[in-house]
Amino acid sequence: MKSTAKKRIKRIDSRRSTDSHWAVRRQNFYDSGAPASILLLIIFIIISSIALSIKFPLIPEEGFWPEFQSLLILMAIMSFISLALGLYVAAYEPQILKNHLRGGVLLTSLLIMIGIVRLCMLQGWTTYLLVVPVMITAIMMTIAYSQRFALGVSAFLGMAGVMALANQEAISFKQGMGVLLVTGGGTGLAILSLREIRTRTKLIEVCCFASIVVFIMIVVVGIWQKDSFSSILLHGAWGAGGALAVGFLMQGLLPLIEKVFRTATNMTLLDYGEATKPLLKRLAVEAPGTFNHSWQIGMLSEAAAESINANGLLCRVGSYYHDVGKLLKPLYFVENQAENFNQHKELSPTMSRMIIIGHVKDGMELMKEYRIPKVLRQFTESHHGTTLVEYFYHEATKKEAENGRAVPETEFRYPGPKPPSKEAAIVMLADAVEGATRAMQEPTPSRIENVVHNMAMNRLQDGQFDNCDLTMRELHVLEESLVKSLCGMYHARIAYPKQEKLSQSSLETVKSGSSAK
Repeated sequence: MKSTAKKRIKRIDSRRSTDSHWAVRRQNFYDSGAPASILLLIIFIIISSIALSIKFPLIPEEGFWPEFQSLLILMAIMSFISLALGLYVAAYEPQILKNHLRGGVLLTSLLIMIGIVRLCMLQGWTTYLLVVPVMITAIMMTIAYSQRFALGVSAFLGMAGVMALANQEAISFKQGMGVLLVTGGGTGLAILSLREIRTRTKLIEVCCFASIVVFIMIVVVGIWQKDSFSSILLHGAWGAGGALAVGFLMQGLLPLIEKVFRTATNMTLLDYGEATKPLLKRLAVEAPGTFNHSWQIGMLSEAAAESINANGLLCRVGSYYHDVGKLLKPLYFVENQAENFNQHKELSPTMSRMIIIGHVKDGMELMKEYRIPKVLRQFTESHHGTTLVEYFYHEATKKEAENGRAVPETEFRYPGPKPPSKEAAIVMLADAVEGATRAMQEPTPSRIENVVHNMAMNRLQDGQFDNCDLTMRELHVLEESLVKSLCGMYHARIAYPKQEKLSQSSLETVKSGSSAK
């Protein structure tokens, strides 16, 4: 009886453990945002399949059953390639799964492009104009996300375009492959040439080179398919002209793309990095110490970011704005204080803590007031993360120790959030090490190296890098870059003799010279 009871208890415990395990997995699944993303993908598959199957006249002579069969086949094919797209998004841009607004914008953009492709097919235009919507999508994805992501999304749209072509008329293998080769060649060149946009003519230059590739590819494919010379030239002119037109179109749509996808191109970043911008100009006049500090952080973070292939320009410009909240109370921050004058001497540690921590909130309000892009606001909001205001925490601890009371550490921590990206984490680390190095009496290379390493490890152990994909290897490379930059910035200088001693030695030299004569 006892053994049976024990076995029954073990089975119950095992069942409870299994149920608990599956409950945790279900909760993690819901928290990841996957259910809503799957629903969006299903809606996308249905709408895109209907768009690809539309024909004129809408009421076919042979009845609806053949068209319904065609729709089911298209839906099955679209389900497979859309599933591949979803897995690709989950692997390389997982934040889209959690941010359903971004996911909706992405799928809506693809639906619009699929609709344009289908409309071109219904109008009987040349199939090589498929390069236009695919290249538009590729450039948008490159600007909003990355080159790798743009390649995957463009491949999906290219396959959907060939499906639209095949559903319109019977095509041979050579025709379908020719359209894919031309579209892939032009789009691939445009994506790989568009690493960054620092000039206003960059998009036009990229699309100009892409149009040349498209024309050459159409000529080669036309010869392969044994088309007539006039047909090759006509298709080449349409394809190359469409690719070139994309450059001018995207140049005009660039501000809209930045707003919709909440991003900023390097050209926009360069514009906001000008010292003549109203907010930076105000910072230079009202808080010159903070302005100089921000400029130094910009140089440090840009070099550090480039050492790990992060966006150095974004780090530099973000550094310029990270401390703008100090504008409202500049004299309460040490870099703006006169020598031997400290405003905090007259305040309690709790009041000082409120002022110091408040500059983050003040900065965010100023960023919104001056309409600074959201991609730059992350640096203002997260450059302290949830770190501890150590100096005033220790002062408060000493003061309350006399009364026998403990001070909660959470009251002296910044509200966060923690850095959401590598670039924000780099600026946080650069800000910390620059301030610590500037406070050193004799910043020798070995002492700078120790300070940088200790700061990096403190931030790591405090969990400040939990929300960004910064690796240990990258953190080590960042340390080396920061040490190198700081050693150049705070290098040792020769101690020149005092003016009196210098004048006396010069006089003795003159006397000895005259006596020698």
